[in-house]
Amino acid sequence: MAKKKNDERRKRLRSLILLLFLTVLMLSTSTYAWFTANRTVTIDPINVHIAASTGLQISTDANEWKTIISNTDITTATAYTNNINMLPSELNPVSTSGVVTTTGTAKGLLEFFRGTVEGDSNQGGALALTTGSRLPEAKWTQGTSTGTSPDFVAFDIFLKVDEAATVYLDRGSGVVNTSGHTQKYLENAARYAFVIEGNDDATASLATLQGLNNGTSSIIVEPNYDAHTQNAITTASQSYGITVPTWNSSTGLATEPVSYVGVKAAISSPIILPNTNPPGSPSSTYFEAVGNSHATLVRTNAAYSQTNDATFSYYGKAASGATDYYPIFSLSAGVTKIRVYMWVEGQDIDCENSASGAYLTYNLGFTLDDPTITH
Repeated sequence: MAKKKNDERRKRLRSLILLLFLTVLMLSTSTYAWFTANRTVTIDPINVHIAASTGLQISTDANEWKTIISNTDITTATAYTNNINMLPSELNPVSTSGVVTTTGTAKGLLEFFRGTVEGDSNQGGALALTTGSRLPEAKWTQGTSTGTSPDFVAFDIFLKVDEAATVYLDRGSGVVNTSGHTQKYLENAARYAFVIEGNDDATASLATLQGLNNGTSSIIVEPNYDAHTQNAITTASQSYGITVPTWNSSTGLATEPVSYVGVKAAISSPIILPNTNPPGSPSSTYFEAVGNSHATLVRTNAAYSQTNDATFSYYGKAASGATDYYPIFSLSAGVTKIRVYMWVEGQDIDCENSASGAYLTYNLGFTLDDPTITH
């Protein structure tokens, strides 16, 4: 009888240990980057508002010129050969190292890859990252039943100036949680980018202006670089072995950004997460540091995304109030075609499960004003 009771106790103990192990495993994988299986990855709606200051005109087709464009202007833009018009109501995490294709049918397009994170028995059960082939870009019409909804936003704009000028990233440019929705802080993993496709005289034909696609590099903007949640800090530690520098747990802010590498090629076999970002040893075949020869990386703080905050700044320049604007690119006289991208970066430490299901607003503002002038 005693032996039978001891056997039952051992069986219960083994069951409890197994249950404890499974519980710990579930907890330890709940904050991995890229959103693990069965997580909500919807970000809906995408709100786009792009404003241009006096002296700078903007268009979605190089034909009708305005000072402000919105979602409607993008989705109803006049179609032209090879234009990009992807404004989906949902996003999935993707990654790019900033490489722009310079030849073939994809010429002038920024290269994106969608990743999948799952357990891999060949990696000792560790969660590993895989990607499919390069994600395509094409004319995509909202509301149609054909094709698959794209995972990122991409569209063309045209800027017109009478003389050469420097364009600054205006105050309030950035990504914020959409008003009225639960704050999940996925805006900290959001990105937007620009590819300058070319410039021509304002008197050039529409076909010439619309056909510009000579982009060779990108400008990637990382808004909210100084903002992280506790879950993001856990992701940094568990997924990548990263200790976030000078992070203040009481404010959720850091004074320095967290470097990361973007995906630059489809991953042929699963790679465990610690080896997909510094301080691991990311494979140079599949990853490349963002801010490389292919891309200029601009980092703005969380205050830059807020129009009602006077402490906005960009990394490397101390906050100096409303005069502190970032010079984002230069324009030659005439019309310049620019391809705009918006996405959620899967390699960012803030792209983790608890942040899924967020509602984000992307805002962009361009100004020609001298940044030394108080606004």
